[in-house]
Amino acid sequence: MTTPILQGALTFPAVAVITLLVLVAWAFGAFLRRDLPRTVSVAAPVIVAIATSATMTFFRLTNDVYLLSDEKTWHAQSISVAEYLSSGQSATVNLSAGKEGYSWIIGTLYWISGPAPLVPIVFGALTFILLVPICGAVTNLVARDLRLSDVAATKAVRWACYFVALCPAIVIWVPRMLRESISMLLIGLMILWFLKYLEARRPMLLIGVGLMAAVMVTIRAQVGMGIIAGIVLSSIVAYSTRYRHVFSRVMLVGPCFALIFAVTWAFVDSTSDLSAESIALRNRALTDASSAFDGGETAYTADSLLEIVLFNLPRAALGPFPTELNLSGGIVIAAMSNIFWLACILGALLLFPGLRRAEATRSQPTEKRRARSFVVLVVLAMTLVAILSITAGNYGLVVRMRLMPLVALIPAAAIGFQVWRHRRSGDVLFRQEAAAVPLRRV
Repeated sequence: MTTPILQGALTFPAVAVITLLVLVAWAFGAFLRRDLPRTVSVAAPVIVAIATSATMTFFRLTNDVYLLSDEKTWHAQSISVAEYLSSGQSATVNLSAGKEGYSWIIGTLYWISGPAPLVPIVFGALTFILLVPICGAVTNLVARDLRLSDVAATKAVRWACYFVALCPAIVIWVPRMLRESISMLLIGLMILWFLKYLEARRPMLLIGVGLMAAVMVTIRAQVGMGIIAGIVLSSIVAYSTRYRHVFSRVMLVGPCFALIFAVTWAFVDSTSDLSAESIALRNRALTDASSAFDGGETAYTADSLLEIVLFNLPRAALGPFPTELNLSGGIVIAAMSNIFWLACILGALLLFPGLRRAEATRSQPTEKRRARSFVVLVVLAMTLVAILSITAGNYGLVVRMRLMPLVALIPAAAIGFQVWRHRRSGDVLFRQEAAAVPLRRV
């Protein structure tokens, strides 16, 4: 059964819901603006994000006028939720375990607007646009933790905002009725509020992180547990930097990592089948991303989950490789997004040599730079890539799932690039510490 995207889009309830969503997004964006420096104007990158979303949505409406693959499943499940909310009767379509949260969110919108697929597509576009101030605010917190100067922090925040607005993988998946945008929004809020908690120690921020994590687990169970595990592990890693000796740090982080991995694996294993056969079914084709519920046509053989991880991890972290390139549409999209992905990894890696180079140019010694928030971003990104290496081995799914660690990687890349290039720009990298005033002897 084919369902047009514009079905029910021109009815009064649908138009009213879309208008309400726009107003709520605008108000929430204004709230997020408080976490950005006053010297940074996010209007331009937000306009770019709006333009890219509108362009890709128009392209979608003129080329694929019907719901495709997973969109049909989400549409049907959301209708069943809307019917349940209207009549109180049991839903006729069973919700997917570990993914039911998305159906409840869209089903609630359908309950008000009617089954209009354009409503969740607009909802996804708005959540993507909100990522611009969120990633900018995360970048600002990291810059403040590193004590970057106002000029350097402003440039890094501006770069992060534009990186989000122009990320090729995001603009490809935004005009679809999928979970990518809402998942990225939840991850972004979790990172932002967790970094603010590390800075201000306000319990309400930690409660907000917990609420976002609870919602995330119902939308993407594996990614939700991965981000929770990453936050806990990054806290331990950041705390371990208090110890001077590497051995002491390893003795603290090692057992904690093993415990966190075991708990996370047990939870994910209890919510989904993690056998080698089931994972291989998801990774059958090289670029099949038509569905998150099934695979492609030809499978590789694997005897254990270790072989699955060894097969998937290089692809999830660095692929596609030159030997895998061809002219198929999926590989071309994966290669384009991989350029941006590898650039972000490079930017994040440039931070620490950039800091050492910057410190070497200073005429007087200063206190050691704090990289706690930056470490949190890197550990979170690595944790999500590790989760990705288990659940996705074909590049169609990899491109979609890489959007999750990108929320942490983009601010890290913006900071890293700015720190690395500061000598050529002529800017002062660090805040100027006030000189100590000697006491006068009375």
